[in-house]
Amino acid sequence: MRLAIFGATGRSGRVIVEQSLQLGHQVTALARKPENVPHHEHLRAVAGDVCDPAPVARTVADADVVISALGRRRRGPSICTEGMRVILAAMASDGPRRLIALSNYGVAETRHRSLFVAVSWLLERSVLRDKEDMEAAIRAGDTEWTLIRPPVLTDGPRTKRYHTGVELRLTVGSRVSRADLAAFTLSAAEDNTYVRQGVAIAY
Repeated sequence: MRLAIFGATGRSGRVIVEQSLQLGHQVTALARKPENVPHHEHLRAVAGDVCDPAPVARTVADADVVISALGRRRRGPSICTEGMRVILAAMASDGPRRLIALSNYGVAETRHRSLFVAVSWLLERSVLRDKEDMEAAIRAGDTEWTLIRPPVLTDGPRTKRYHTGVELRLTVGSRVSRADLAAFTLSAAEDNTYVRQGVAIAY
C-alpha cells in the first residue's frame, strides 16, 4: 500500500512508520523536521506543518490510505482537530478515501460513567477535548474512516494478544503497547471491518 502518515515522529507514529516499512509499504510522512524521519528507500519525507494545506496536499497525493497519529500536548494547540481539518480538505480534493485516525478511549460514545473515563478527563481534559473535536470533524466528512481508541500506551513488545471491539469497555487497568497498536492500525488499513466506526483496543 501507499500510506500517508501524519504524526510520524511521535511516539506512536514512529512505530507505525517502522512497521509499515517492515511490511513493504510505500510511506510518505509529513514532518516539521524531516531529519527526524528514518532514511529508507520506501519512505519519502515531506517538510511542513499539518496546518499548512500545501505540504499536507503533497503528503496525501497518490496515497491509498491516510493514517493520523497526531497527538496534542496538555498545554499545546488543538493540533488533532486543526490538523485533521486540513487533512480532510486535502482528501476531499480527489485524494484517498480511507482514513485511520488514532483517538482516545473516553471520547464521544465511549464517554461512559466509569472510573477510567472520569480519571482520564480529570487528568487529560484538553487532550481528550481535542480528540473529541477531531472525531466530530471526521464524522462530518465523507471519508471511509476508522477511529482507533487505545487506553494507556506502553513501550512494550508486540504480542499479538490484544482485543478489539466497538463495544469493548476499558478500565483503569487497561493497557496496550505501541507496537500492538501499530500492528492493529496497519491491519485496519487493509480491512473494512471497522469502516465508519470507533474501535477500542486493549489486552
